[in-house]
Amino acid sequence: MFTNEVITPLTQDVRTDSIINILHDHSFLITMSPIVTRHKESDRDPTTGKVTYNVWENIVPFKLFNYEIEFKCAFQDKPDGVISWIEAPMGFTSKADYTVGPEGVWDGGGNVIEEQIESNCNVLLKPFVEWTMVGVRRKMHLEIIAKAREMARGVES
Repeated sequence: MFTNEVITPLTQDVRTDSIINILHDHSFLITMSPIVTRHKESDRDPTTGKVTYNVWENIVPFKLFNYEIEFKCAFQDKPDGVISWIEAPMGFTSKADYTVGPEGVWDGGGNVIEEQIESNCNVLLKPFVEWTMVGVRRKMHLEIIAKAREMARGVES
């Protein structure tokens, strides 16, 4: 198992409650990946609020032909974010805990999206997974922030 942390500062024009609402939109989070072709809710635990989905991705570049893999992911909303789990083929598992709120680690202080990621995979895949994961997660954070700004503009117009 290995861990990564991704912290993205929020500027004053981004409301934390908007970011949290977006994190609670599981379909949006799932479809942020350009290779996701579809997803379907498969289970909902009324006790914990954990919602599990079957997700299909086309893993062939440029959609030269359709080769989908299926995996499970789950989300559990929390007041300041969401926890997600992924169980993918080849033994890859991941738990990401997204928290939105104050953080003093960056120079400007203020609110951030903080993501703590625990992953497990084949030792041969680990360098690739670690190399791509942080960059992908930073892009996801920026997409979430962009959506929050779009939502704010929609409310104001």
